Amino acid sequence: MESSLYAMRFRMIGGGRQALSMTRTRLCARLRSAGAAVVTLIWLAPSLAGAACPVVGDTPVRVAGVNARLEIVLDDGRLMRLAGLDLPDPGRGEPETAANANAFLANSLAGRGMTARILAPRRDRWNRTLVDLFVAGDIPDRPESVAALLLAAGFARVRPEVETRDCQAVRLAAERAARAQGLGLWTDPYYSVVEAGDTQDLRERDGLFAIVEGKVLKVGVGRTRYYVDFGRRGAFTATVPKRQEKNFAQVGIDVTALAGARVRMRGALDNRFGPRMEIIDPQQIERIDATEGNSGAVPQK
Repeated sequence: MESSLYAMRFRMIGGGRQALSMTRTRLCARLRSAGAAVVTLIWLAPSLAGAACPVVGDTPVRVAGVNARLEIVLDDGRLMRLAGLDLPDPGRGEPETAANANAFLANSLAGRGMTARILAPRRDRWNRTLVDLFVAGDIPDRPESVAALLLAAGFARVRPEVETRDCQAVRLAAERAARAQGLGLWTDPYYSVVEAGDTQDLRERDGLFAIVEGKVLKVGVGRTRYYVDFGRRGAFTATVPKRQEKNFAQVGIDVTALAGARVRMRGALDNRFGPRMEIIDPQQIERIDATEGNSGAVPQK
């Protein structure tokens, strides 16, 4: 097993050195700042944004290391996947991005007591347990969320999952703060926010998770779904199944009212009918506040 794990200590590569040397105090301060700005940064209904995000685990765990896919390996060999995150892939983007993320995660876990909150009763098809992981912090009885640490350092993107819905608002705020500062993976073009008008870039990401940003031109109504169009024929389109309409309405989202709004969509891209993304969960839609700074996406001309 040891040959398949990354050691707990790493020599950082390039810009990752700065992230690893960041103190826990600075990270906590950044998380508090991000949390305070949640209301102005994202568009979520009270039923999503108002729920309590867990701040402690209930199952003590002993970590042996972190593997190349940034999965947590326990000392008994079990694998744990951090829920609600899109983590750097060593096979995509700049190699340094995944290496630095791996080093940061391993360093964050080294020598610290940990607890996990198990979020799914069964393991997935890759034999991984879905968890939220917490490590002992600088303040007694105030554990730190590993997911929050990764997002604050810029080594993860928010990937909506039902199991982490209660933490969506805080996590999006932390992601945005790291992106605004150009930390971690946000310096790597592969992980950047893609402008909805950049159809070439979108087509190159077929089948991959992406964050797409743009102004909605119009919302079309089909027999079984809504078509949120960001441009004319051939442009990026987000589809929302009509069977999900009640779920969106319950959290205050009227899909037909998105025309003219600038939003971010996050999910898997599908090029079979032009660059498209299926939106089945309200968490996949983020309305951009007028006061928000540049995300890095280049506006469509």
